[in-house]
Amino acid sequence: MILANLSYNRFEATLQASLKPSGGLNKMKPEYLMVRGMRRVYSLLVVVAFIVSMLPAQSVGACFNPSDLYSVEVLLNKPGVEYNLSPAVPPVMEIEGKTFLLRVWNGSKGLHVWIGIPTVRHLGAYWVYSGTFILTSDALEKLRALGWIVNGSKLIKGNATFRITDQGWECKSDSDCATGGCSGEVCGRKGEVEKIVTPCVYAPWYECFQLTSCGCVNGTCSWKPNPEFEKCLRSHGVDPSKVIRAGPTGIVGKAPDPEDLREAVEELLKATGINCTKIEVQSRSEEGPAYDTSEVNASMVMMKVLEELVARGVVRGLTEEDIEEIAEVSEWGNAGWNSHIGWYETKNGTYAWIPYDESKDPLLVRFVGCGAWDTGNGSSVVSTGEPGTSEGLQHGTPEHIGSPRPSSSVSDSVKALCGPGVITLLSLWPLMIVRRRK
Repeated sequence: MILANLSYNRFEATLQASLKPSGGLNKMKPEYLMVRGMRRVYSLLVVVAFIVSMLPAQSVGACFNPSDLYSVEVLLNKPGVEYNLSPAVPPVMEIEGKTFLLRVWNGSKGLHVWIGIPTVRHLGAYWVYSGTFILTSDALEKLRALGWIVNGSKLIKGNATFRITDQGWECKSDSDCATGGCSGEVCGRKGEVEKIVTPCVYAPWYECFQLTSCGCVNGTCSWKPNPEFEKCLRSHGVDPSKVIRAGPTGIVGKAPDPEDLREAVEELLKATGINCTKIEVQSRSEEGPAYDTSEVNASMVMMKVLEELVARGVVRGLTEEDIEEIAEVSEWGNAGWNSHIGWYETKNGTYAWIPYDESKDPLLVRFVGCGAWDTGNGSSVVSTGEPGTSEGLQHGTPEHIGSPRPSSSVSDSVKALCGPGVITLLSLWPLMIVRRRK
C-alpha cells in the first residue's frame, strides 16, 4: 500500500511537469504521453491484485452451523475401507433408549456417516433484568430456605433458572479497589477513592469494617458482605444495603411455564430487596437438541452406529481398532467440513482418525449452509419426517432435520472475502479519480 502511494505520487509529479506550457497550448510533451500510459498499466495491475486477493485463502475462517454442536460425522476415507449402500440404512437408530438421526451417503471423498441429536421446539418463558443487584448473606439465606439452589452466577428454583450475565465495570479483582476517606470508611476504585475527602468524624459503626474487607463485588468496589459484618451494621442501626454497594447487573431467567417463572422472579426480588412494580415475563419458543449433549456420550453412539453398519454389510474393511479410534475422538460438534472426523495426516506426518481441522495444513472454509458439504454423485437415504418414524423417507440429496438445506456444493458456496481484498480496493480509489485540467 505504501509503495502504491509513493509510485502514484511520482506519477502525479511527472504529470504536472508535463502539463506546463512549452511553446504551444495544444502540444503535449512526450513525457506526458508516457506517464499516461504508465498510469493505465499501473491501474490494471492493481485491479488484477484485487481480483486475486478475493480468491479463498488457505484458511479463511470456520464454517459454523448450530446443528454441528449436537452432531458428529466421520468420513470413511481410509484405504481399504469399502461400502455398499444396497442394504437398507435406517434413518434413525435407537441407542440406550434415545433416538438419533442417521444419514449415510457416498460423497466424492468417500462414505460419510452423520449422526445427529433430533431437534425439538422448546416452549418457554423469559425474564430479563438490568439494574442494581447484590446477593447478601441474608438474601442467600432466604432463597435457600425457599428451596433455591445457588451455584456461583447461576440461581435455580424448580424449573426456573437465572443467570447473572452482566456486571459492573469498576473492577475485575480486589486489587482494583482501595479505601479512602478520613477514617478509611469509603471503598472505591483504586486511584480515585484516595482523592475523596470526608469529615473526620468517627462513627461507632465504623468498627464493623474490621469484620470485612474492601474488594470487587459484581464488578463494583464495595465492602464485602458477610453475616458478621451485616449483623454488626444492624446492631448500630445501619442498613447493610446502604453500605454494601451494588453495581449494575444483568440477569436472565427462563422456565418452561410463565407462571412458574413469575413466582420465582417475585421470590428473587423480594429476597434481594429490589422493588419492581412491574414484572414482564415473555413467552417464546426456540429450537434445540432433544437431549443435553453433556448427558449423551458421543463416543458410545458413534461406536454403536459403526458396529451396526458393519453388521449390516454397509461398511467393509473397517476394523475394530478403527472403530475404537474413531469413537475415541468423537465429540458432539465434530461435524461439517471443518470439524468432521477422517483418516488424515497428522502434524507429525503420520495418519490417524482425527478431526479435519486438527490435520496437517487443513483447508478451512466459511460458507453458507454448512450442511451436506460433500454430496458427490452418490445416493443417500434420509428421513425428513418426525424423529423416530419412517415418515418422509427420501432418496437423493442429503438433508437432515435442524440444518439448512444445502443449495450448492462447497466450491459454489464460498462467500467470505478474507485477506487484503478490501485494502486493495481502497488503493484503487485515487487512481480512479481523473482530475480535469483546465
